[in-house]
Amino acid sequence: MTPKPDYVLRTFIRCSQDALWEALTAPEDAASYHPYTPEAVRDGDALVYKLPDGSDMLVCRETSVTPKTRIEVEFAPKWAPNIPVSRFVWSIAPEGAFCALTLEHYDIPEGGEGYADGWERLVAGLKTWLETGTPARVGETA
Repeated sequence: MTPKPDYVLRTFIRCSQDALWEALTAPEDAASYHPYTPEAVRDGDALVYKLPDGSDMLVCRETSVTPKTRIEVEFAPKWAPNIPVSRFVWSIAPEGAFCALTLEHYDIPEGGEGYADGWERLVAGLKTWLETGTPARVGETA
């Protein structure tokens, strides 16, 4: 029996499956839509999101990948090192000109109450960036 996720977010993005996959896995793309980090780098099987001072903000280590459809990830919040690692899953399902993107976050620890707000901002930025080509960042104006 699969455990129930603590948080689920689903949206539809007008883009190709390839474009969505690339956006979720390529560090150079992540900085265009991540709400809080100006840079991401790949370190082996992890995407490392950086703060403006260059320190690590978040480390997302891929634990299982099914190309173009599913990514399972360990979520290590470096901005709050006392909060334990949790895990999340991205699922992609093409539907005509759109892709259904589902995020499931599991094992959200005490102290992770703000994760939902962060996910909502990130996915909104991802959708904006993929559909319009406009980077979406907190604090930037249109």
